[in-house]
Amino acid sequence: MSTRHSFLSTTGLIRAPSNATVSDTPLPRHARSGGTKPRKPFRAKNVLGRTKGGILPLGTPFIVGMAIAFSLVFIFSLSCAFIGSEEDEPPFKELLDSVVANNPGIVLIGDNVDVDVDEPAMTIRWSIIGCGSAFVLPGSEGTHGSNACGLPSMALNVYVDSGTDPEATYDPTQFPTAIKTGQRISIQNLCQFDSDHVLDVHLARMYPFDTYQLASTLRVTDSDNNPVSISAMTTLKLTSSFAITPTEVDSHMNTSNGVTGPSSDIILYIRRPPEARLFAMLLFCVTWMLAHAAMIVVVLARLQGDSERTLQYMLFILVVLLAIPQLRNTMPDAPGFDGVLLDSIGFFPQMICAALAGLLLFISIAHRILKEVHVQEEEAEEKARTEALPQPKGLERLRRQGSSIDFRGARRWSRAAFPGVHVQDEVDGF
Repeated sequence: MSTRHSFLSTTGLIRAPSNATVSDTPLPRHARSGGTKPRKPFRAKNVLGRTKGGILPLGTPFIVGMAIAFSLVFIFSLSCAFIGSEEDEPPFKELLDSVVANNPGIVLIGDNVDVDVDEPAMTIRWSIIGCGSAFVLPGSEGTHGSNACGLPSMALNVYVDSGTDPEATYDPTQFPTAIKTGQRISIQNLCQFDSDHVLDVHLARMYPFDTYQLASTLRVTDSDNNPVSISAMTTLKLTSSFAITPTEVDSHMNTSNGVTGPSSDIILYIRRPPEARLFAMLLFCVTWMLAHAAMIVVVLARLQGDSERTLQYMLFILVVLLAIPQLRNTMPDAPGFDGVLLDSIGFFPQMICAALAGLLLFISIAHRILKEVHVQEEEAEEKARTEALPQPKGLERLRRQGSSIDFRGARRWSRAAFPGVHVQDEVDGF
């Protein structure tokens, strides 16, 4: 039976030309048909860079450019929060319009509330406003965005709490009039006054979840000391550090002259805004993470025992000791280091942990250095003790001359003298 060779079985014997063969062997240049000018050699197209799974990876310049572009877009988008803030409706416009429609009269508005927890005290800046055609000074309309409210048209005296002397005296004749427009120029010092109050701070230790409460009574009289009812009274609800919830309560009080007149009480509930609480607690968590990292660094330095990295760890702990107080000071409206609860469970233990970590790391470095010095001293003593021992003169002479004995000649002589005996090539390292 004849053997039949398959064509497919011999295709593997055909070797493809290598890159070197293709690139090194010059291609023949033949003339075109009908001409004598040789053709230009064919040039292979440039192949793109390496691909991964058929996908061309992005270059480093492109990635850096995209990162910069993303950062700029992010910053610009955050900056858009300031656009249009001036076009918002005034915060007291709705209240003033409601007073004009339902109960025209005198309105007291706390335009600014300054809370000082360290004093502790709170200052409220009040504005005296008249709402309704019978209570508005002509030419002063448009206060706080309300066209029906403006400066009061009558002289007033404002009393705060149980004061016998007026806290503020208002006189509408003192306001100048613009010549071109005929409008009254609102002088803030003539229509605004400040009232100082003592703040209850028995929950100040709970920062940033501290809350405060304030109650105050205000009454208004005319120039003849006749009581004037207050139609509405409120304050600003959000400041840079606190969120305020005002509550108005109608009341009456007896003066020292025995006159009973209407008054208005306001109760303010003051607390930190949610954003301030969130940022304070995030910084609290970050500082604790740094303190934990400082303690972990000590364990890593103990396990590795690398002197170079130990110095890096010491530098890291020093950075943590400097960073924790700075992060504590960056908390929104952070109180002093007076022992608030946040410091009792945060700042003080964190500083103690970081300082102990640095101290333990320093003790570990000192122990390693002293151990190395002790080992070196023991080696020096052992070397001195060995040199002090008596030695044979021949051995001492050989050590001094630096000579050695070569046993290779002896092995060759033994092989020649005793051909049937096998001698190892190396005996005891010779």
